[in-house]
Amino acid sequence: MRTTHLIFAGLALALFGATARADGTPVPDPYSDVDFNVLKADKYSLDIGAMAQALGLAQYVNEPIRADGRMYLFLPQARLRMDGNYDRYSFNFQLAMGGADLTTSSGVAIGLLDMAANIPLDSKATTYLKVGQFLVPYGREQLTDPGFSDFADVSMNNIGFVVGRDVGLAIVSHPGPVSIVGGVFTGGGRDVPPDHYLPQTLGIPELVLRVGVGNMDDNPFYLRESQPMNEGTKYEISVNALYTRDSTLGHSTILNVKQVDKSIVIDSDWNPFIAAGGVGNFSQGDYYQVGGDAAVRTALGNDWAFEAEGQLDFAGYSNGYGDLSIWGLRLQTAVLHDPFVVALKYDVLGPSIDFAYTGQTITGTAPIHEIVPSFTWRVMGDRLKAIVDFPILINTPVFEEPGVGDYVGTELQDQSTVLAAKTGGSVSRQNVPQARLMLQAQF
Repeated sequence: MRTTHLIFAGLALALFGATARADGTPVPDPYSDVDFNVLKADKYSLDIGAMAQALGLAQYVNEPIRADGRMYLFLPQARLRMDGNYDRYSFNFQLAMGGADLTTSSGVAIGLLDMAANIPLDSKATTYLKVGQFLVPYGREQLTDPGFSDFADVSMNNIGFVVGRDVGLAIVSHPGPVSIVGGVFTGGGRDVPPDHYLPQTLGIPELVLRVGVGNMDDNPFYLRESQPMNEGTKYEISVNALYTRDSTLGHSTILNVKQVDKSIVIDSDWNPFIAAGGVGNFSQGDYYQVGGDAAVRTALGNDWAFEAEGQLDFAGYSNGYGDLSIWGLRLQTAVLHDPFVVALKYDVLGPSIDFAYTGQTITGTAPIHEIVPSFTWRVMGDRLKAIVDFPILINTPVFEEPGVGDYVGTELQDQSTVLAAKTGGSVSRQNVPQARLMLQAQF
């Protein structure tokens, strides 16, 4: 109880400090160049926008039952957003209207992505408090807005380090070229249902720190790839750290019941320790991630630009039943001559031998690789574009369900359940070539 009082007291002081200063400029609107301004006056404004993506995927899997060639159609994202400000105070609001953003398996519903207020704590808005539900500030790829990416999807190794959105607060400070973001979050993710249980044994909330230097990113929660440049060079170098100690609640733990944006490190379908013991015998686990990322973007003259990114991460989990860890590396580069972008991405994931389901090992320790060449046509800049890319998954785990067929494990992680004894499934390593075409519009 004393800890709760201290947290609320600190928040009250921060809000009071913010209210006491009412001059300067608001936090930058991340979508001001693609959204429509519907309200504008001396002290307030409101922008409204939307984004929709349609994705076609073709892949070749060495199938024992179905045809080796497959083709699917998806709606990855359909979003509605509003961003506004009053005086120096601003907010970000974003809804998922369908697709992979939703927590329902049918993909038919409406879900809250972002609802956060930005409260300046100094006269120049170089330091502010962000409070509400928003992206956890960890990792450059995880913070890159999908509407401004050079590829149809995130890298394969994102399954090991995705954190996603959560409820909490963060202090953001960017004096000069330095950027510091420190946050405290629930660890349970977004869209937590109201019929929850109070924690029975408190752990440590999710603590996140991201520190960087550079001049590439105006808003640290909405990053972009391959933006046109006529002159100069921009760069960003950052380090990231995340730690939480699980809390038990009801019949489970906070990490175990997290619904979306769940890495395989804390997924009970891959991690055999996080749900071990069952009700009444759960062990509070320690979960951490550390890493670094860097990006550079430079003008080459005559409307040409070059960009490169790199990210290295390490994550681990341990409790009274065991421990496991994972590492990942992502490298990508792109050349832009507006309206076209040619890009290439390579990423590799080093899994733990302890990834298993009902005693059957999923991965072993052999690395999983991905190579993705990509071509983008920016028909109307970031408002309307088409992306075609060709991911090649190398040595990726593939689950086989007897009498049904195969599932690519890095894309359908929950299908590890076919390894249960009653199902009689198995897992093998394969090379899986793919082709994707995505059409995107945002206005």
